[in-house]
Amino acid sequence: MKKFLNILLFIPLFFLPAASYGQEYLQIVSLESDNGTQGVFTSAGMGEKKKDVEVNAIKSLFYTLFFQGVEGVADGKPLVAKPNVPYTNSFFNDMARYSSYVTGTEEIVKSKKTGNYFQGTFKITLRLRQLINDVRKNTHYDEMMAEQPEIKLPNPTIIVVPYKKEGESYQAILENDYDKRIAVSAVQRGFEDCGIKTIDLQARLDRAKRNAQYEENAGTADSNDKQLLESSGADVYVTVDLLKDVTDEDARVSLIMKAYETASGTIWASQDGWTNRFRTNDTDILCSYAVKDNLPGFLEQIIDNFTRPTRASLQISLSGMSYNSISDARGDDGRRVMDIIQDWLDRNSEKGEYHLQGIVDEKAIFDYVILPLQDENGYKMTPDKFAGRLRTALEEQGVYSSQRIEGNTIFLILEL
Repeated sequence: MKKFLNILLFIPLFFLPAASYGQEYLQIVSLESDNGTQGVFTSAGMGEKKKDVEVNAIKSLFYTLFFQGVEGVADGKPLVAKPNVPYTNSFFNDMARYSSYVTGTEEIVKSKKTGNYFQGTFKITLRLRQLINDVRKNTHYDEMMAEQPEIKLPNPTIIVVPYKKEGESYQAILENDYDKRIAVSAVQRGFEDCGIKTIDLQARLDRAKRNAQYEENAGTADSNDKQLLESSGADVYVTVDLLKDVTDEDARVSLIMKAYETASGTIWASQDGWTNRFRTNDTDILCSYAVKDNLPGFLEQIIDNFTRPTRASLQISLSGMSYNSISDARGDDGRRVMDIIQDWLDRNSEKGEYHLQGIVDEKAIFDYVILPLQDENGYKMTPDKFAGRLRTALEEQGVYSSQRIEGNTIFLILEL
């Protein structure tokens, strides 16, 4: 059987709490044989004490099977399809769930001390088929998901940008700050690996310059970058800053990530934290470790906010002087326009939740309207979609209007 040597040294357990699982596992793993029931693997381990090497070799094997994949097992794909932290943690904490699947171990490369750590290699026999079935049951949810109705609500589309100070521009940072450029790229790849659609910042900048929409100078940098974000088509923009701590022996980085709803500028998520120290100062490698440590929790915050109903404000005004006040305006059937609007909001806002702040002669202000989570097609409802549906309802009563959207504020101008 074809063997695969899966070598990725010193990767931290990004699904496991760093405080509880400080050690780092080698991922030097290969499948030696598989008889359909049991699998025999070789796996390297390391530890501060010689007695820890065997246990860490076993844990490294399970970690690699779960999160990286080993050729010859499940088409080389990771066994864990969907995060189930309580389940996977039980293999690495004091519960030692791995022990029920290990039928034998044999030291094939004797442990010896390298630097401050002992390192050795073991042949490990697993109840492989039983393990695969158990992992799928607890992390794939195939049967449970099959019973659920199809959910069309999409994940957010995200654009990743470098953190910038006032007067700086994204273009200048990408051109002149190598570390930030690498950090942005690493975070974008991390989202894509999670199945999230991303919009490439550099591609948007290039297109904007071709269309003469972007000028590189201090006076217009902020406004140009804001316009670029608003026209990007991204639901969320993520800013990334990078701190780097380098010594003669090793290095670590901290990625500072913040996510904002593009339409309103509301902050949806924030995450930062230092990686462990590694014997490299390569920014790309260090950022990949930071992404694995911090992106799962960060993305969870974003999706949680994205799947909540949106709160918008609605301001309605008159464009003409056909009526003395907005309260007097009427539709074709003689009903007051404000009654038509409030009846429609009763039926179409989330659980009828909205609040009319007040009406003056030329304007009515709803300080909040809770939009339904989904539209009639099962996709996320946005202020623009919501306003369009309200305008259609008004047109059926002979009341025509135009709209403008600023963040989560809807401006509806009645043409009466």
